[in-house]
Amino acid sequence: MAVDRIETAPRRETATRMNSSTGWKDLFRRPVRASITWLGWVIVSVFCVGLFWVALPVTVAHYDISLPFGFLAVTGQCAAIALAIRAPIPALVVELAATVFLATLTAHVAERPWPLTIPGFVALAAFLATIGLRERLPVLIGVWWASMGALVAIVVLSPGKLSHSSVWGDSLIVIFTITLLVLAASFAIGQGARVRRELLTARRDVELEQARRQYVEERGRIARELHDIVAHSMSIIHMQAISAPFRMPGLTADVAGEFESIAGSAKSALGEMRQLLGALRDEDDIGMRAPQPQVSDLIELIESVERSGIVISARTDDRATGLSPVVQLTVYRIVQEALSNVVRHAPGAAVVLGIVVGDAGATTVIVNNGPPSRPSSRELVSAGGQGLRGMAERVALLGGTLAHGAASDGGFRVRVLLPGTGHDDG
Repeated sequence: MAVDRIETAPRRETATRMNSSTGWKDLFRRPVRASITWLGWVIVSVFCVGLFWVALPVTVAHYDISLPFGFLAVTGQCAAIALAIRAPIPALVVELAATVFLATLTAHVAERPWPLTIPGFVALAAFLATIGLRERLPVLIGVWWASMGALVAIVVLSPGKLSHSSVWGDSLIVIFTITLLVLAASFAIGQGARVRRELLTARRDVELEQARRQYVEERGRIARELHDIVAHSMSIIHMQAISAPFRMPGLTADVAGEFESIAGSAKSALGEMRQLLGALRDEDDIGMRAPQPQVSDLIELIESVERSGIVISARTDDRATGLSPVVQLTVYRIVQEALSNVVRHAPGAAVVLGIVVGDAGATTVIVNNGPPSRPSSRELVSAGGQGLRGMAERVALLGGTLAHGAASDGGFRVRVLLPGTGHDDG
């Protein structure tokens, strides 16, 4: 007997986070970023540390710059990658500053890739990939243009380098091409991940809304059932009050007037009750107009469940049929919901059902063992309830207690105590 996935109904409306507009406009709206996991931070940290320990000696040795300046430039490039996860604009500032600083330091080397070193190019590509995975399209375009514009500006502002077009020209072509490919690939991956996250969010919102609607429908159904029983009791009171002068001849005028007054009040209350029932019912809810089931109807319910291949051992106290209609209806619905959960979630499991009436009240216990390895074919029982939540609602209306949990053999156990014997004296 499986526990419902949503045990409490949502108390407020949930709105679908998916934007109603679709297509190219979605590329420009602010993305729903997923919080980076600890594994993501580990990967970024390991990459940055590895890049630092490779870039620093390569930059210092091949471009003949001092260690402190090389340390500062490489540190800025690696730090920009990690900073881009949370703050893309400050990260861009750090990346541009480190790039310009490094290009200035390496401008005196004639035959090396410039304006970016090979490690610097790797750092820039990693920085753009990080931006592409997490930001919307305008930010990506702006970051790429700012980065490429800074490189072009460095070349233009370095007259000594303009004559070596074979160095900076080839470098810029490679940088432009590779970074565009990296940016496009990372954006495609990030956009796909964002779409999946938003679809999951929308699905979760729909499930919550459905749970809320089912919660309200279940409460309404319980209210309709209880009001049906109350209306039936009021009809009996009305008939008894009307027939009292005929059944008991010799009543005084005052007593007869009291019975007439009781009959009038009962008739008025019955009319109001019928109006209320009409408001609570659905137009097509024909089945709810039938008499509400009682404990004696459990025999038919058990037989229908046993036809699905579930063995039920039932023991019912004879005094249970003398309980009030409300208590009997509650017991029936609880057993019905419990058996329905067994059919759905533990097909083929054996069930033990017991109903005992004592001084403390009516106790109902339903226990099933774990399902067999090969579930048998089954026919679903029409329960119409909402699992443990529906049980809890019914029990709470009568001031009872509901206990449920896993059994020691892998099954499930439900125990309900409805206080007071609640015998129907009429």
